[in-house]
Amino acid sequence: MEYINREELEMLMKDSSREPSVSLYMTTQKGRERARENAIRFKNLLAEAEKRLDSWEMNSSDKEQLLDPAKKLLDSSHYWANQGEGFACFLNPGFYRFYRLPLPFTELAVVKESFHLKPLFSLLTMDGRFYVLAISRKDARLLRATKTFCEEVDLSTLVEKFEAAFDDELPESNLQFHTRAPYAGGTRTAVFFGHGGDIESIQKERLLQYFRFIDRELPRYMDTADGPLVLACVDYLAPLYREASSYPSLMEEIIRGNPENRNNQEIHQKAWAIVKPYFEKPVQDIKNRYLELKGTGKTSNDVQELVKAAHRGRISDLLFVPGIQQWGRFNPQTGEAIPESKAIPGSNDLIDFIVTRTFLNKGGIYALESEEMPDSSPAAALFRW
Repeated sequence: MEYINREELEMLMKDSSREPSVSLYMTTQKGRERARENAIRFKNLLAEAEKRLDSWEMNSSDKEQLLDPAKKLLDSSHYWANQGEGFACFLNPGFYRFYRLPLPFTELAVVKESFHLKPLFSLLTMDGRFYVLAISRKDARLLRATKTFCEEVDLSTLVEKFEAAFDDELPESNLQFHTRAPYAGGTRTAVFFGHGGDIESIQKERLLQYFRFIDRELPRYMDTADGPLVLACVDYLAPLYREASSYPSLMEEIIRGNPENRNNQEIHQKAWAIVKPYFEKPVQDIKNRYLELKGTGKTSNDVQELVKAAHRGRISDLLFVPGIQQWGRFNPQTGEAIPESKAIPGSNDLIDFIVTRTFLNKGGIYALESEEMPDSSPAAALFRW
């Protein structure tokens, strides 16, 4: 599974300079029985992209060379069986990139002067990434998750480091730690506390030593340095781990009880209930500020005004709907946007332009559904000045 962070988005923006740029999005389904269906739907998307490329006056050889990396995927049943919730593909002359992502997408094929990146920003907002560390006396699991997706992280290399660091301290009376790689079906990753016994029989300092090891090494297995981390454990382990941990976004609330009795799906559901307010609060705060400042000149939901504001770096926070396009041409000399009825060579999705420029200017970006927007417009913003 691939993941999108700020650095990856900046790379895609940098490599958008070669035209035409093809962006393809689709929802995918996991498993060998769905591989053929995934491949057929991607083949249809490629056919749509080929039709859109006709208006760019490319010769057949250049068109074939542009799309060839994506067409080579069509015969890989293994690739299409090992998907996430969604798939995104980006191609332009001399560049291609594919992503299996934990978020379903509206099926979309876009050909324009730069990559169409707006749908990816949903991965940075409400469907943000979080982690669950499930620990007990016999088991330790790390789950990587979003609202709609959960997978178990392979901790096998962590064990090698553990054994190298504590090999001399692992007689039978002490803690032990061994593991095997997870596979589909959610097999537990690790055995953390061997040989039974209750908490009173284990010295607190020794237990803290092992928790500090886990806390120190855990970020190496995480794709974000500050995503929320939820503990799933019995009550008496939580304060000990919290004492050992320096992780900045360790959630206060825990999933209580022995996680050995719960599968990954159940743990994921309980964890999302804990982190949901964490992801919702910044969005609700922005919506409230927008409504408070509406009519003062410090907000706007007019797409043409927002294009100019984004170009000048005025937007501090942006709310937008990923699935809506508004096509037009942007004049960088004047900052003006001229609306158009459809995508043609030289045009851009103006909302995509607003989103990417706001992102590059370090503004806050929040993807919402249409019914969640404070106004009926597909984009609304707070201004810095």
